[in-house]
Amino acid sequence: MNIRTRLTLQFTLLVSGILLLTFITIYVFRASYVEEDFYGRLEKKALTTTELFVNVSEVDSALLKKIDRTNYDVFFNENLVIYDFQNKEIYTSNDSTNYAISADLLNRIRMEKKVRFMDGSHNVIGILYNGYSDRRNQVVTIIGAEDRWGDESLQSLLNILCWLYLFVVVVVAVAGWYFAGQALSPILRIIKQVKLLFPNQLDQSLTVENPNDEIGQLALTFNDLLGRLAEVFRLQNLFISNVSHELKNPLMRIWAQMDVAMLKERSVEEYRTLVISVQEDIRELSQLAETLLELAKVNDEARRVIYGQVRIDEVLWDARTLLMSAEPTYLVTVDFSQDINNEEQLTVNGNPQLLKTAFVNLMENGCKFSDDAHVDVKVSFLPEAIHIDFQNTGDVIAPDEVKLIFQPFYRRDNTANIKGYGVGLSLVERIIKLHGSNLSVHSNASTHTNIFTVVLPY
Repeated sequence: MNIRTRLTLQFTLLVSGILLLTFITIYVFRASYVEEDFYGRLEKKALTTTELFVNVSEVDSALLKKIDRTNYDVFFNENLVIYDFQNKEIYTSNDSTNYAISADLLNRIRMEKKVRFMDGSHNVIGILYNGYSDRRNQVVTIIGAEDRWGDESLQSLLNILCWLYLFVVVVVAVAGWYFAGQALSPILRIIKQVKLLFPNQLDQSLTVENPNDEIGQLALTFNDLLGRLAEVFRLQNLFISNVSHELKNPLMRIWAQMDVAMLKERSVEEYRTLVISVQEDIRELSQLAETLLELAKVNDEARRVIYGQVRIDEVLWDARTLLMSAEPTYLVTVDFSQDINNEEQLTVNGNPQLLKTAFVNLMENGCKFSDDAHVDVKVSFLPEAIHIDFQNTGDVIAPDEVKLIFQPFYRRDNTANIKGYGVGLSLVERIIKLHGSNLSVHSNASTHTNIFTVVLPY
């Protein structure tokens, strides 16, 4: 069931339920009014007739019947019966209609003064008439009749309400279907626009008719999502282009060196030099492939990352040892700015392998781009986190380049003579984010220092 049908059905059920409750209330109140009005008319006629019969000596039973027949306020199948104080019938207006009157009922009427009851289809009311103070003159009048007019009036009202209810339900259903379609039409237009979008058209935006309503907010959200998807596709294309370029350079060098070597016979020393050069290019390819694999692993969010208790000092020393064994010309110093009182100050929740990869890249990056191939690592302890600074001296990073250096394959203009692919800092940033922190950069032009700061929460 689509949304339009569901909205129409819910709206129709709601309105029809309210309407049904309203019509039932109207009918019940009308039926109560008709019944009260009928009993009131019966009571008035009973009192008038009894008054004539008891208090006017010239009026006997025969005359009272004639008067009653000439009365325009005659009820259908009416019968009025008067009983004296001994429960003896002294007058009846209609010999063809009889009620089931018992002595108990007459005594009850004398006690309660007024009693209503039904006798078949007749509405009957019994009244104690106190025309005299003498108990022997107290009579009981019972009058009953069929309320044909009231029944026909209620039946007519019921027919009108039923047909009106069906008509209103149909109108509400049609109106609900129409207005639900009008309300959902912007969504249908959004669906049509989204279906026409292709990856090379993600820069197009959806039409926003009213930015203040929910559908307008949905369209704005889609536009924001499309913008981010377009940026993802752009970065993906840029990534593929950069990877292709970075892989092509060492491969072309290897190919060119092999072609040159095949032109003529060479000495053993020349072949050795060629092999060493090819090995260096292969090492660069291997390093690039390994870095890309690490970057892909980190991009898989934290689903496969296992976290545990990690000692930061051990990870830093392992990273320092690994880097200096691979690059003996680099110098890394690790300095703890304050005394360590207990091991908990050095322990954080993280993945040791990923943290070591991040620290190695930060140390290598600091040494590579410093004037003296030296990076100084300073560790300090905050109340809720460990603060680690990787500081080097050299060309400072301009403020407008701070965000660019974390993009894959971005390299500064003055680093063309330095080996690298511009992937390390992007990998470091994502590893640090997986550990609930951020990588920040601060540069001081007066001291020619760059500081990369990592804050790892306990």
